[in-house]
Amino acid sequence: MWNRGRGLRVQFVTRRGIVQAVRGVSLSIAPGEVLGIVGESGSGKSVAVQAAMGLVHVPGEIAGGDIRWKGQTLLGSRGKKLGRRIRGKEMSIIFQDPMTSLNPVLTVGTQLNEVLKCHLNMRTAEANERSKQLLEMV
Repeated sequence: MWNRGRGLRVQFVTRRGIVQAVRGVSLSIAPGEVLGIVGESGSGKSVAVQAAMGLVHVPGEIAGGDIRWKGQTLLGSRGKKLGRRIRGKEMSIIFQDPMTSLNPVLTVGTQLNEVLKCHLNMRTAEANERSKQLLEMV
């Protein structure tokens, strides 16, 4: 459960100064729940979720608050290690822009294999077979 994600603040440092993209967001998601976030363009929806996923990079930074998964923080060095273990396996994001979801120079199968090998520790042959099954389902 992503609980007690309290007071999340994310900012971007630009030449013109600091831009506050997320200001004090608090969310709680219980096991089995699915959360949809809606709002105006530029309101910080994507940045908030990217922060939870550990995908905010320089010039962006988490300026305050906390993000917790099953009671453990996802911030700091220990949190980053935990985030790498759960990202894609227990927690995922569906990006708004379909053009950034897949790499156009790699086959879909290659990209599926990478996820299966990285997050499910499958061997190449096993990942190839599972990717084939998944693509047949689609």
